[in-house]
Amino acid sequence: MSSWAKLAIAVSFVCLFLGAPKTGTAAEVSEQQREAMLQAMIARPSDLDLAFQYAQAASNAGDYEGAISALERVLIYAPNTPSIQFELGVLYYKLGAYDVARSYFEQVLLNPSVPNGIAEQVRLYIQQLALAADPPPFSATIFSAIRWESNANFGPSTNSVTLNGIDFTLGSQSVGKEGWSALNIGTLHYSYDLKQQGDRLEFDFLAYSTAYFDNDLRPIDLDFFEFTLGPSFNLKRLAWDQTRLFVYGIADLSYLGYKSYFYAPGAGIRLLSFSATQSVLDARLETRYRDFEDNSVLPLNSLRDGWQTRLGMNYSYYFTPGFVLTTQAYVQRESADVGYYSDWELALSAGFAWTFKNPVWDAQYPLTWQVGGGIIRRDYDDPDPTINAFDSERDDTWWGRTAVVVPVAQTWSLVPQVEYRDQRSNYDLRTFDNLTAILGVQKRF
Repeated sequence: MSSWAKLAIAVSFVCLFLGAPKTGTAAEVSEQQREAMLQAMIARPSDLDLAFQYAQAASNAGDYEGAISALERVLIYAPNTPSIQFELGVLYYKLGAYDVARSYFEQVLLNPSVPNGIAEQVRLYIQQLALAADPPPFSATIFSAIRWESNANFGPSTNSVTLNGIDFTLGSQSVGKEGWSALNIGTLHYSYDLKQQGDRLEFDFLAYSTAYFDNDLRPIDLDFFEFTLGPSFNLKRLAWDQTRLFVYGIADLSYLGYKSYFYAPGAGIRLLSFSATQSVLDARLETRYRDFEDNSVLPLNSLRDGWQTRLGMNYSYYFTPGFVLTTQAYVQRESADVGYYSDWELALSAGFAWTFKNPVWDAQYPLTWQVGGGIIRRDYDDPDPTINAFDSERDDTWWGRTAVVVPVAQTWSLVPQVEYRDQRSNYDLRTFDNLTAILGVQKRF
């Protein structure tokens, strides 16, 4: 349990525990002892010490309803007590009773005597409730950054490689090259209420653009755009609360070096659920047909034509509203006209986001520290005859990333971040590592 959670509980319980008879720690309280405490509490309803003891024991045993009953009894004798209202809000949040939890949290904020520490945690819970129970119909973000990469073109670190058993020396343009670039990412989401059991029409747009300052790297400037549109269905009609099923069409456009690279129509299905306590599940199945275009720089680009299908899942667990652990996994199949561009890809990753009060200077908005890492395994169907006529390519990519979100206003943040990526391959040309440093500004709408 994090330090702030311990503090919040201590505000509620410690003072009364000091004068209460001790029957053992919360972890040592058995079911029989809790039953005896319950009977004693019923016999002595005004004994607040006993009620607090029972509430803590019930909560630690996972009996949130019992803890709620005890604390609501205490609230009758001690009305408008912020610490008790806060604990009740947390318990109802854990049960998924978001409307009741919000009511208790709002009562806490209306109390002028609420301690600052509890008020900060209440705001974090309310922020999470807004995402889980009442997402806004419109949202957008813009992220603009300056980026440095130690190996911008993902080239090998050495100019000595082996191709079909013969040693070659690569030219300076073919090995890894460091570079600076401008990075811009924009997202937009809009949902329209269909006025039918909570169903909506959902539209999402993603734009990604990177432009290198070095002329030698301009051929890998990338612009990518994705549009998705389709209905989402409220699964409460199937007794599945806080869960939505999305069905949507996909349209992708991509330009490499300002030349048309590929376009891809497709479709997807997504399940987004907040139904489990303190958890978010986001699972997707998407498929798209990528149609690559030949050009003077990539005359054989169309050999990559084919279907790309991905099944993925993200799971997030909120230990507290300010500390979130996230895990991701996906499996992807890329088919192409030739086997050496066709592959299976498996990825696993995990990370956390921790939101906390700025320890360096007094700031109105908390900081968020993000850490993540993972592995990507890629196996190609057939050997590439220009590199190795006998063995198919096999790649393992390890990566790690950390970032800090530093709010400078209500909707503006500075976001410095660092990422390291190391790819090992049985093809010398595909073995590389890359260190990336980014300083960006993010605006939320």
